[in-house]
Amino acid sequence: MSEHSYRPNWNIALFGIATLILAIVCSLTACNGDKEPYISGIEMVQIPPDGTPKPYSFVMGSPISEVSREAVRESPMRTVILTKGFLLGKYPITQGQYREITGKSPSYHQGDAVPDYVTNPDMLPVEYVSWYEMVEFCNRLSELEGRTKAYVINKEDSDSNNITTSRSDPKWHITLRAGSNGYRLPTEAQWEYACRAGTTTPFNTGATITTAQANFNGTKYLPNDTNGVRRGATTEVDFFPPNAWGLYDMHGNVYEACWDFMYNAWSEPDYINYFTDAPNPDYDPTGLTQGERRVGRGGCYSMGPDRCRSAWRERFGAETKDYDNLGFRVALPLNGQTW
Repeated sequence: MSEHSYRPNWNIALFGIATLILAIVCSLTACNGDKEPYISGIEMVQIPPDGTPKPYSFVMGSPISEVSREAVRESPMRTVILTKGFLLGKYPITQGQYREITGKSPSYHQGDAVPDYVTNPDMLPVEYVSWYEMVEFCNRLSELEGRTKAYVINKEDSDSNNITTSRSDPKWHITLRAGSNGYRLPTEAQWEYACRAGTTTPFNTGATITTAQANFNGTKYLPNDTNGVRRGATTEVDFFPPNAWGLYDMHGNVYEACWDFMYNAWSEPDYINYFTDAPNPDYDPTGLTQGERRVGRGGCYSMGPDRCRSAWRERFGAETKDYDNLGFRVALPLNGQTW
């Protein structure tokens, strides 16, 4: 063999093999720079629990006798029938989970804004997230778990059903993908059914609620109640006891976004409320076909107990990111089922 014969450079060869292995590992674990692969998982609770007789029905809305009831948002009461059970997040999505899935930390309540009573800031609910970002989060989470995405998101064509006049609203056209098994926001009906957990009282805690049971602004609900603790900030999502079905923070802390449209009741006093037009009984309702805003449920740390009631309906702009009292939890179909 001549002195010019080929001799392999083992350093280069080994480097190439190592690079190939790293590329394969990254592709299998959704490697993205220094971002860790998704590992924590979202704890889900079956709604309703095993053994609940079908059909899954409850009365949605509030009776005339309920203290602080707002008729235009909460009436008339009607029977809702859910034909399928589902899974719902045990907690609202936390700051830690949102950061892991998206790589972003948008919340107001972090750093110096975290109160001394908080021992684990990652367990605070995420906020300062728009409804559109919540929907994208659901799809990203589905993707990471190998599920079919629940939402088809079209950012090019404006949604004609979104009739808001807000110039900052991109009006993305978002539809549900039939037959998917991915994460999505719950409907109002699913949310209220899960919150009540079989109760018919204003709260799933009974006729009233205290700041030992939920995070609200500390004012009293009934005349004979006493004022409680005004914390002035969010609390960890497992800080208070769960409801009878094992769901935490269904009252207070942060409002929870739902899928449904709602009109702006304050600027349009004669608006058409879905509750008014809905059939009775109502099967698997998904709310109005169009509206100006989206629905939030459950109350929050900065509002009174009247807005923490199971029937209270809040509304918010889908594009707005600066709500430090609005979060969300996610829903899934039961194992082996689809939406």
